Amino acid sequence: MGAPYAVFIASAVAAGLVQGAAFGYLRDSANYLVVQSQMTRALALAAFASDLTFLVTPILAASLGSVSASFSIAVIAILGAVPAMILPSARGNVEPRAVETRTRSLTPEVLLWLGCACASSAAISGIEVGAVSLAMGFDLQAGYGAIFTGTLCAASLVGSVGNGLLNKAYSKEHVAAMFLSIIIGMALILQNSFGLSILGCALVGICAPSLGIHYSLQLNRLVTPEMRAEVFSVLKISTSLGTILASATLGWTSVTFALTASIWMLACALAAILSKDFIIGRRLSETRLSGGAELATAPALTAGRRSERNDR
Repeated sequence: MGAPYAVFIASAVAAGLVQGAAFGYLRDSANYLVVQSQMTRALALAAFASDLTFLVTPILAASLGSVSASFSIAVIAILGAVPAMILPSARGNVEPRAVETRTRSLTPEVLLWLGCACASSAAISGIEVGAVSLAMGFDLQAGYGAIFTGTLCAASLVGSVGNGLLNKAYSKEHVAAMFLSIIIGMALILQNSFGLSILGCALVGICAPSLGIHYSLQLNRLVTPEMRAEVFSVLKISTSLGTILASATLGWTSVTFALTASIWMLACALAAILSKDFIIGRRLSETRLSGGAELATAPALTAGRRSERNDR
């Protein structure tokens, strides 16, 4: 609308500041709106809608932008604000819970899944942001970069549909297999073959929504209800950090270096997942032993807790 450029940047910063909080509130609200047995399916539908939005919004913006750029931004902003108008009333129907003591949310296992989310986001963003560079590396025009992002999003849509149909949680072995698939896909993109690059984008895209759903379910399980909105906000920060790292690496180096760095991040995340039970499990055992020693010095407190459990 002709405002100074500094105002435009400040508006973008304001939108970014609330994005994590909005995501955390939306995801936490799903616990009150969706039966837990259907949560995987609901998250798959959300991933499908997100990828579809990623594909459709640029087309909508370009169409409306032919009339006015300001009008295009205003329409998209209004569409994005719709959940803020309907979710408070939806959540207001939930009976208030008793006030619970605030507990620590960023435990080692929570930090592990946040790190995995950051690594996955860096890999996906490396393809999305570096799509033009990939196309030009094959002596194609910049517009052909849409082939790589389109393949990635189309495969992600297929992955979201598969998650919705299966509606099941994944084991550690399944998660490790998906990480390996993404690593292989990233490696294929680096082989300087157009066909292999498309196949690599498809491998990355089809596993991306499954991992995103798994991160969300794990964080939902690991934290107490009053801390979920906060942790989901941090999850959004983690994925945004992955995008920032990929974009910065692409800007300072090359698409080959950025994708290689993403592979190493994914490999480190996979190693952390495979060793999670040993590292975190040992810490939990030590904590329980310490707690047992403390309880031994307070028999009256222990008896009271046992009595309370029996009453329950």
